[in-house]
Amino acid sequence: MLYVEPEDGIRPVLDFIAKCEKSLSINCYLIDDPNVMTEIRKAVERKVKVRIMVDGKPYGGDGSKGELDTLKGTGASVKIAPQRFEGKETFDHAKYMVSERFAEIGTANLTEAAFQKNREYIYETDHKKVVKSLQTIFNADWNSSEAGSLPRTDLVVSPGSEPVLSSFIRDHGKVFIETEEMGDDKAVLEVLKSKGSRLRIIVPETVSGGDLTNLMELEKHGVNVRYMPANKLYMHAKLIIAGNSFFIGSQNFSTSSLNHNREVGLIIKKRKYLKVVRRTFAKDWKASSKKVEN
Repeated sequence: MLYVEPEDGIRPVLDFIAKCEKSLSINCYLIDDPNVMTEIRKAVERKVKVRIMVDGKPYGGDGSKGELDTLKGTGASVKIAPQRFEGKETFDHAKYMVSERFAEIGTANLTEAAFQKNREYIYETDHKKVVKSLQTIFNADWNSSEAGSLPRTDLVVSPGSEPVLSSFIRDHGKVFIETEEMGDDKAVLEVLKSKGSRLRIIVPETVSGGDLTNLMELEKHGVNVRYMPANKLYMHAKLIIAGNSFFIGSQNFSTSSLNHNREVGLIIKKRKYLKVVRRTFAKDWKASSKKVEN
């Protein structure tokens, strides 16, 4: 099932937690929604084995003992991500949950803003190979060991996302992208330039100066760029529509995100959901502006 935020609200996440029977593993960059905390506490009370892994110092949080204590107060086992994802410019930026039979993966942090103000995409699946792969990645990170690089059935995992996403964009004709950050990854930027007028990108109007410079360079190569006004929607999504499939995940187009962070995304090929993301992109394109509004 594909969910589009903020239209679908927080209920899909709460329902996912509520139906877990034996285990629930959550790896999320930032968690602070009180409704999510309550549902996790209920799962623990049902004797579900709940493990939560978060980034040590997420943007918008200070990584304080108080924040971790709030998570631990649910009764779940809580850990900060492995040290290799806790450097100066390196993060555990993943956003997924996996139980004994299901997985939920997407672009959203477990925050109030994600379900009330942001454009986000969340996908729930019972695909056995996807579920097993996410369980393997989580267990490896939980134990600070290597997750390995075996094929993961359309999962796109960082470190190592750069060539996969570059090829995904390059190998199709028209491409449509929603992204919070334009990023600084040279390989991806070159691929985006090569698409020219076959590429449409929507970003938030609050993009950084560096992102704005890169976007203006893309426009010189014919790329169509629009900016989502903050008073309409915050463009937090990481969506790539290419051919008859689309990608959603936690990856931004930065070198850190693609090559160093822990990030997880998924390429989805189901036609009924492709129609949904195409329709949503068209609506967002219409709501966006050609120039950053002052």
